[in-house]
Amino acid sequence: MSTKEPWNNEIYRAMKEESTEMKRHDRGRDESKRPLTTRFLTFLVILMFILVGLAIGFILWNNQVRNTASIAKSFHQSSSVAKTKESTSQAAASSSTEATPPASSSTVASSSSSSVESGTTYTIATGDYPSTIAAKTGIPWATIASLNGITEDGYNADGSAIHAGQVLKLK
Repeated sequence: MSTKEPWNNEIYRAMKEESTEMKRHDRGRDESKRPLTTRFLTFLVILMFILVGLAIGFILWNNQVRNTASIAKSFHQSSSVAKTKESTSQAAASSSTEATPPASSSTVASSSSSSVESGTTYTIATGDYPSTIAAKTGIPWATIASLNGITEDGYNADGSAIHAGQVLKLK
């Protein structure tokens, strides 16, 4: 009679088969987790590309707005300089036809200071700041501000900033 080794018994064989089935079953679970992980990572990568694209778009848009604003500002400044030159040339032409040279030189000075009217008021031109207004009129800004109810920073009593076309009292 031959004796069977214990590992050759049917029970042991069944246990071996069961453990290999369990391993296959565990692998199936791991495989089902893997696609979920890859889906999540794919979602994160796509989300990252969208966010980077939005950030780049915002930066480009912001630069466009700044460039447009600076172009508009320089256009307004150049047009006001052109108007000043034009009025200066007209004043010079009229002064050459007049017989009184001192009166014509005061006309040129008033037109170049962009609307100092008879020394009592000043109309703010585009691009004027408190410091430039004070320099053009020769009156300290603190005095102009106190006469007109304007703050030292250039804001009206209602909180709005001074603007082109606003008439200021000088005396």
